[in-house]
Amino acid sequence: MIDTSALLAVYAAFIVGLISPGPDLILVTAISLKHGRKAAILSSVGIGIGVGFWALAAAIGLAEVINTVPEAWQGMRLLAGGALIYMGARGISSSMRGTQQKSLGEPLKNEGAPILSGLITNIANPKAAIVLIGLTTVLSDNAADSQSVVAAVVGMPCLTVLWFTAVSVFFTGSRVIEIFSSNQRVLDMVGGIALAGVGAILIQTV
Repeated sequence: MIDTSALLAVYAAFIVGLISPGPDLILVTAISLKHGRKAAILSSVGIGIGVGFWALAAAIGLAEVINTVPEAWQGMRLLAGGALIYMGARGISSSMRGTQQKSLGEPLKNEGAPILSGLITNIANPKAAIVLIGLTTVLSDNAADSQSVVAAVVGMPCLTVLWFTAVSVFFTGSRVIEIFSSNQRVLDMVGGIALAGVGAILIQTV
């Protein structure tokens, strides 16, 4: 039988961490404004997959394996940091060149890219790893059976996708697009600096 009180407590703590600013939020916001709603939702799916990875890792004890092979996590963080710096550099370069788009929502050349960006960014995010491993481990220790753990492993990614999809919808709303469409150079510069900064932090903390 599912331990409802423990599960709700874990969900509540997870939601607080989920909505707090971090690399995932910056990524979804930047992709929303640069490539549009579809790409942003795809990046949300990638982030959700990353959350599912960490939750499952905690549930089956894979976290201990990851802790014994820190090089694997360091490699993922270097990869994620490099990808974010690259994306940020493109935004900064576009701003400095004075490139203007007629409208926001530049078409994607590869629709799998946002999913991969979301996945790598979340997996390499130390906050996500610490929070998810801690919460799921606590639930595993206190649950009456495995149903609560399964509910957490499934529910956390679903909540993640729902939240970042809502963020995507907000930042691709007509009013927001109207505000930012006339300030594309500033948007590119600010978004580029934000992404590159997050990437640098990920690499620096390796």
